[in-house]
Amino acid sequence: MWYKNFGNMGEIILSTRARLARNISGFPFPQRADKATQETLLNTLKDGVLKIPNTTFFDLSKMSKTEKTALCERHLISPVMTDDKIMRGLVLSNDERLSIMLLEEDHIRIQAMHEGLAISECLKSAMEADDIIESTLDYAFSENLGYLTCCPTNVGTGLRLSVMAHLPGFTMSGRIEGLARSLSKMGIAVRGLFGEGSQSFGNIYQISNQITLGISEEESAQKLTEIVTEIISQEKSLQQKIYSADKFRIEDTVLRAFGTLKYSKIMTTKEALSLLSQVRLGINLGIIKETDHKKINDIMYSIFPSALSVAYNIENPADRDLKRAEVIQEKLR
Repeated sequence: MWYKNFGNMGEIILSTRARLARNISGFPFPQRADKATQETLLNTLKDGVLKIPNTTFFDLSKMSKTEKTALCERHLISPVMTDDKIMRGLVLSNDERLSIMLLEEDHIRIQAMHEGLAISECLKSAMEADDIIESTLDYAFSENLGYLTCCPTNVGTGLRLSVMAHLPGFTMSGRIEGLARSLSKMGIAVRGLFGEGSQSFGNIYQISNQITLGISEEESAQKLTEIVTEIISQEKSLQQKIYSADKFRIEDTVLRAFGTLKYSKIMTTKEALSLLSQVRLGINLGIIKETDHKKINDIMYSIFPSALSVAYNIENPADRDLKRAEVIQEKLR
């Protein structure tokens, strides 16, 4: 799928996402709706959203927790969508570049995704889907405030733009916390691998806009593009400085990581992501030439716990650790 591909600036930016939060007039937010209202609302939303060509509806209440978590690992749904407190649905395009969550925190969350740095492309795709839905459904909208959302921080455009960035240079140089503080002052958030409240694994961070009120969608896209472009430049420079300052230690660390991935019999998710991060760095620095970023992306999305459980029908964590090591070796081979 697309998230395994190598895109623009793919040596630093794994993927880009544009997300629009929308609600329908006359209905309470999902958390305040009773079961009957949730069912009516879900059916209404489904009919409107399926006007988008080449999409399929999935009733999440008919999926297991493991299946839903596997969708979350691929960033197709948020962690909130994995619980059974509310009736929830997912409308997914055939290529999985468009993912529309129904009855998450808001009635509709439109997500457009692309490999590499592609902020304008994702925004365009999300807004095209939004126009189709709005032609059928009546959005909750205020002339003064913009789109009305469950969380006040989304009021206005309802837009969240984000990139998934691999930043070992900032991390290894001790500058990642300073970067997060500086970006926060500019209305940009730095979060973990799975967004708000999550940790960073494998030096992968989610960088996104925080301001949605008083700024247009295009202005948000331009601002984030400029900031991320500068982060990419600094990250590349930091990687080279770290390598130049301690060449043999970096080479040793990278090659040990590659060897461990190729020959270990047991591998946890956290360890695998850490080692894959070192191999990504090694590819960037020209230390490793036997594999590439696309292969590393493929491995990463294949070895998350629920992905392994769904693919191989394995629930036991110890058995997953064995299978994870086997899958990594097969793919590197």
